[in-house]
Amino acid sequence: LLGLLAPLASAQLSREFYKASCPDAEKIVAAVIEKKLKEDPGPAAGLLRLLFHDCFANGCDASILIDPLSNQSAEKEAGPNISVRGFEVIDDIKKELEAKCPKTVSCADIVALGTRDAVRISGGPAYEVPTGRRDSLVSNREEADNNLPGPDIPIPKLTSEFLSRGFTPEEMVVLLAGGHSIGKVRCIFIEPDATPMDPGYQASISKLCDGPNRDTGFVNMDEHNPNVIDSSYFANVLAKKMPLTVDRLLGLDSKTTPIIKNMLNKPNDFMPTFAKAMEKLSVLKVITGKDGEIRKSCSEFNNPMPSTGGSVIRISSANPEDLEGLSSGGTQVAGIVSQGTKDPWHVKTLKAAGAAHPKKVTGRHPKLRGAHPQ
Repeated sequence: LLGLLAPLASAQLSREFYKASCPDAEKIVAAVIEKKLKEDPGPAAGLLRLLFHDCFANGCDASILIDPLSNQSAEKEAGPNISVRGFEVIDDIKKELEAKCPKTVSCADIVALGTRDAVRISGGPAYEVPTGRRDSLVSNREEADNNLPGPDIPIPKLTSEFLSRGFTPEEMVVLLAGGHSIGKVRCIFIEPDATPMDPGYQASISKLCDGPNRDTGFVNMDEHNPNVIDSSYFANVLAKKMPLTVDRLLGLDSKTTPIIKNMLNKPNDFMPTFAKAMEKLSVLKVITGKDGEIRKSCSEFNNPMPSTGGSVIRISSANPEDLEGLSSGGTQVAGIVSQGTKDPWHVKTLKAAGAAHPKKVTGRHPKLRGAHPQ
């Protein structure tokens, strides 16, 4: 059923969704991105990763943007998301849009559009981003912990994760190529001995990351052009000059190595393939129609539920009509009943895709897997 609903939801997106309600929406997004990246090209990598982590965990629904409450965690606090960047850029865009078109443009659309513009400005391809996404009503830390791949994930497992979301092995490789050709990675996530690394490159890594720099230092994903999206990734992978284990593993796997070699020999194929993969990523399990909401602030729900602890933050509402079709990609909330004035709405049942109630998470994820470019 979920497999049938996903294409249906993405089909409700439109290239002219805001033509009447906020005709300058995309121009406003582009203007903010251009200004930010002119000042500092670094946020481009952060936005790319922000989109990937939001969409891959449970759909492109802006659930990653929700701030945790005092005793209630949120997706933003999941291990893989600890070092995600770009939130302030999204907030700045939202402020501009709220001033021009209040309560109109979703945070999920802002993430998708902002990333598209950042990719283009950073030398990547231009690609289509239809709009009309709605923002989630649930932010589930556990789903992000369970669904986002780590920096040392085995390639067969990684391939399976991408295939389950509708991506081909080639699209998986080019998404990693685009995302890992810009930005920086923390030294703490670099494991030179996990897979073979070029000796000279390893020596340069050691200079940057040894001693006290192990916990605080950074290494460019591409040692020559860290702010430009290009096809140099493929040569770097085969030369064993990539800091992350997963990238070096791609160059050793019997099924992904031919893809990398083909892209290296046909560099003109990279941009259109990357564009197609980004288009697919940006519409993954979107919320549309009357589901979800349009947040006034991207970091909080319009009507947050009183904090009760645990790994999930949900919405509350004094209006039953606002709860119609309550969903967040594969996560649905049902069984809303009145509980009086102190807690007017209570979620009796929360069904995650393929799972029962989410387990309470009280501590940090045992291994911080947020090792992608910043």
